[in-house]
Amino acid sequence: MALATIKNCNITLGNVKSLGTPMGMLLQIELLVIFAGFLLLFLIAFGSWRRFYNSRKFRLVIFTAYTISTYVLTYALGLMNDAPFRNELFPIWAMFLMLVLGSADSITAYSLEDNEQWRRYNWQIEIKLIWLIVLIVLSFHNKSKAAISATVFLALILLQKSDERARALMAASRHSLERSTKVVADYMRKEHESGGGSCGEVDPVRMKGYPYLVWGEEGSILSLTINRTIAFLRRIGIDTPPAEAPDYQKKPKVLDEDQLITIEKVWTCEGSLLRSGDPHNELKDTCLSFALFKLLRLRYADYSLPQKAHDNTWKLIRDGLLSQEDGYERVFRVVEVELTFLFDFFYTKYGIMFQSGWLLNKLTELIYVVAGIWAMTSLLKHYKRPNSNCLLATMPNGLSVDVLVTSVMIISFIIMEFMQFFFLGFSEWAKVKCICMYVRMKSCQDKVWIVRMIRAICGVRLLKPWERKLRQYTFLESYSHKPCFLLYNAFMAAYIDQTRDGQEQSRPIKLSKEVKIAVFDALKSNNGTKLENGQASLRAKIESQKLLWACQLETQTQVIMVWHIATSFCENQMPVRSDPLVSSDSAGLRNFLVATSLSKYLAYLVAFAPRLLPDHPYVVEYVFDQAIIEARIFFRECKGTEDRIRNIKGSSKGETVIKRGAALGNQLVHEIEDKDKIWKILADFWVELMLYVAPSDDVKAHAEHLTRGGEFVTHLWALLSHAGIKRDHSSV
Repeated sequence: MALATIKNCNITLGNVKSLGTPMGMLLQIELLVIFAGFLLLFLIAFGSWRRFYNSRKFRLVIFTAYTISTYVLTYALGLMNDAPFRNELFPIWAMFLMLVLGSADSITAYSLEDNEQWRRYNWQIEIKLIWLIVLIVLSFHNKSKAAISATVFLALILLQKSDERARALMAASRHSLERSTKVVADYMRKEHESGGGSCGEVDPVRMKGYPYLVWGEEGSILSLTINRTIAFLRRIGIDTPPAEAPDYQKKPKVLDEDQLITIEKVWTCEGSLLRSGDPHNELKDTCLSFALFKLLRLRYADYSLPQKAHDNTWKLIRDGLLSQEDGYERVFRVVEVELTFLFDFFYTKYGIMFQSGWLLNKLTELIYVVAGIWAMTSLLKHYKRPNSNCLLATMPNGLSVDVLVTSVMIISFIIMEFMQFFFLGFSEWAKVKCICMYVRMKSCQDKVWIVRMIRAICGVRLLKPWERKLRQYTFLESYSHKPCFLLYNAFMAAYIDQTRDGQEQSRPIKLSKEVKIAVFDALKSNNGTKLENGQASLRAKIESQKLLWACQLETQTQVIMVWHIATSFCENQMPVRSDPLVSSDSAGLRNFLVATSLSKYLAYLVAFAPRLLPDHPYVVEYVFDQAIIEARIFFRECKGTEDRIRNIKGSSKGETVIKRGAALGNQLVHEIEDKDKIWKILADFWVELMLYVAPSDDVKAHAEHLTRGGEFVTHLWALLSHAGIKRDHSSV
């Protein structure tokens, strides 16, 4: 059947009588191409913002943009195939639409489940490629050389970017992670066995005895090619030389020991960049963060480390990072960057930067991009409309809209590639790779231009590692909150996360220096012993020993809620105000800030992040829901805060969370007369409880919360995981 000729195709409202007409279909295709371009730019610019921006609305927008791109592509390809006319720009537009699926380096996966479905992504790409080939065959009726060249180069870019995303998804999947991290697990076990490099005395300041892997175990291009070739020959039945007797442990696939970059080698590097140009150890600490990130991945793959490895890491934290007065800032900086690597590995393409052949592939992609832009520009210069009788969607000034759409596509493509190379070039991954290459290539260590280039790259900070805030929840203020029934009901539960009764966050606060100092001082004084749920701090003072009953409840969730209610009561009865005439560094004010901040933060974890707490998530939710019901009964006649405080003062003893909290609050206020002493007891208790809840076996939950702005408890979890510090269950 002959293709239809489109007549009177000017874009005017009167002409668009139906989207099913040829002109209506063309208009839809052009709008979808423009929309896809802005969609891709949005994902590239804001895909990584989830790491430090916690907003349910923002996450919904990112999820919508991430999800809708597949449907935009499918619908647009269908329109192009069904159109009763052909346009040599269709393949160019279709290639651009396909690029949306694989081009955003800053978001390859919205959730961890996306990584496990990497095969489905590969099949989606293959099926759409077949569809695309059909469209190309139908569209190139005049065999324009410029159109063919542009299509070929765009196809090469598409294949490369789709392969990058597929490899990033596959590398972050559980199965692939178990395989890739096995070499690190075996290496660490070997190094900490009898006779290994880490068995003797270690120096956590000079990093002597810390051969933690930074770079090199991934394997060289040559060894990788040889192994793949041998495996292929065996599959097709060709005999190969017999393998050596296996030792069932994987060793780093490097040509020699010099190819392996470790923390010890970074610290002992004699180059001026690291010897005298890094007085605060910021560059070396970036490599330390990367090495610790590799160890943290072992938790996700269910590999364990020898106790000697944990002991050495604890010495590194306690006697190395925390040895200086501002050591808490350094420790926190190291963990922040470590979790940045973890976020990027699971949710972006940056993790494949250390795979063999990556640099060669990126340079090839750059050549394809330049050639593709040149070919598309040449195509537009010589572009002729397919029907002389048709004013194919012409603008008032005579410019063809399909040329305009293609120009917008080219411009957005250029901006997209520039942004991605910029973000990639100044990412933490690029910094580690530059430093490792500097350490490995000793001949370049004294070249001034190389030192300046690496220092310039490492001096740029594009995004915050995480939100750097403590989210807050105040039970006595939020227990009466009722979510909107139109959005939060049994029907909408299938579409959006539900907010339960009483779930209303208070305004987040900045993670203060006082909180960090208090937590890390408590951790340093712990000496690697097992953590208790606040009982150790209460036993240390005679006047607080009578409060131990409130730590010996049925669940840790009840302990948190009871002490939170008591702390809120004390905050109302004995507030410590910041006085301009009194130093802000006073002990009373510091203890007040620490106690109230951590009390509301742990209450927030109960209400909004139950998987990050020691109890089973359902137990946490059940206790919280029961506490809400109890509070509504207990405060049913109260109209404001003063009425609630009055009820707590006159409360009788009982077994409910609210009555236990009231009893504890009254006990603190009436039996301990010194206000500063009360806040000291509460501050020490909350710091100890904060450390107690941090260890967790639910690695997945912490990885998922990295996409919600990050959590303070996740940073402590990573630190305690490396140190091998666990809870003491016997005291509960």
